[in-house]
Amino acid sequence: VAIFVVVGIMNNSAEKKENAAQAALTVALTTEAEVEAYVAIANDYAGTKAANTAVYMAGAEYLEAGDLENAKAYLAKYENAEGAAGEIINALVLTLRGDIAVEENDLQSAVELFNAAMAASADEATYEKNAHKLALVYAAMGDSEKAQETYKALVEKYPNLLAKYAKNISK
Repeated sequence: VAIFVVVGIMNNSAEKKENAAQAALTVALTTEAEVEAYVAIANDYAGTKAANTAVYMAGAEYLEAGDLENAKAYLAKYENAEGAAGEIINALVLTLRGDIAVEENDLQSAVELFNAAMAASADEATYEKNAHKLALVYAAMGDSEKAQETYKALVEKYPNLLAKYAKNISK
């Protein structure tokens, strides 16, 4: 019986921590918080789902500010999440890591990361963003054939995007 009580208390404590972390994250997201708010949530509520999301947000904010080292450090702390929303965030973390690789002129790593992001989530908007970035990287590498193949694969998967990318595909 004592084991069940201890397990119940531990579960209740973890649930309270997760709820507090989620509340803090909600405030940060709805008030357009600065990166420090996400860093605080990541540190204060480590091990929670909300802290994991805050790690992603901190990485994104650092990247937007041009701080590649902190962006890499926070994105390295991210742990893959489950579920449909988790798949999208997992893919977006890979996207940000691909963006960092582009900034560092490591185009081969960017190719790998954008491909991994496309494989991580079939969400149309996320997939489109990564396919477009991948095509741009191929073009920057001087491989226009691979860039066109990427656009063709994108519109095959999502035919509704044909009008948007038709100019990028030669006949």
